[in-house]
Amino acid sequence: MNISRYRNILFFSFILSIAFTACKPKQQIVYSSSPAEDKEYNEIFSDIITSEFPFNTFSAKLNMNLSTGSKSLSSKANIRIVKDNALQISIQPLFGVEMFRIFINPDTVMFLDRMNKRYVMESIASLKDNYPVGFDFYTMQSVFTNALFVSGKENVEAADFRKFKYSRTSDQNYYITSKDVASGIDYSFTVNGDDRITFTHLLQSEKKQSLQWGYNNFAVLNELTFPHKMNVTLTSSTRKIDAELLFSDVSTNDSIQLTMHVPNGYTRTSIDEILKILSPKK
Repeated sequence: MNISRYRNILFFSFILSIAFTACKPKQQIVYSSSPAEDKEYNEIFSDIITSEFPFNTFSAKLNMNLSTGSKSLSSKANIRIVKDNALQISIQPLFGVEMFRIFINPDTVMFLDRMNKRYVMESIASLKDNYPVGFDFYTMQSVFTNALFVSGKENVEAADFRKFKYSRTSDQNYYITSKDVASGIDYSFTVNGDDRITFTHLLQSEKKQSLQWGYNNFAVLNELTFPHKMNVTLTSSTRKIDAELLFSDVSTNDSIQLTMHVPNGYTRTSIDEILKILSPKK
């Protein structure tokens, strides 16, 4: 094949890829145009649960933008969840090649650093002692899928409305709050007129730790809506990490199996060492 023909093929492939991208249907963004209705507290809680995005398995592509003030990182990633079983994020900065993997199940967290052939594996119980801001599998599953959670519980029930306090925000949305006595974490949800959670906040005042998770760009998917943009801020006494997560190609109820596996030859390390990749101490 001569060089001229090779260039023509490359050019045609490039134009074709742009055409397919341009023809891809745009998300139908749904906006809440009215304040939350006056309801009894149990009805508010029940309506939030009913409006949650349903799935048995969940997968999506992510565009991730992370910033620490002194460092920034942009990357593509894939997220896959088997409900109440496991969550996995594959981070692929270049050409779809996985460089990092995060795996969480109800008992264990695993992090693979493929660049440096090292890994972290810790029990959820031990991590909660050092990183108490809602760090358990069910909380992480909920924040990634825009769902309500009750601290310390695997599943949310309608009767759990009694665990929360209810008030109104200045723009007439609902603000519901509760506290996990064991960890000292205050956690809250802002809920709009469509019974969708638009903001989740977890705060451990004593240890100066905070997790803020905002939801935007709600689009119709499976006859319900899912937020295709999430903004996350994780703050401690020594670090602050901001992240923007842009979701695409969201799919549910496919056949997915997630397993925890460490390749041969990898060296075990600590979470603090891994965090240095993203954020040097101030």
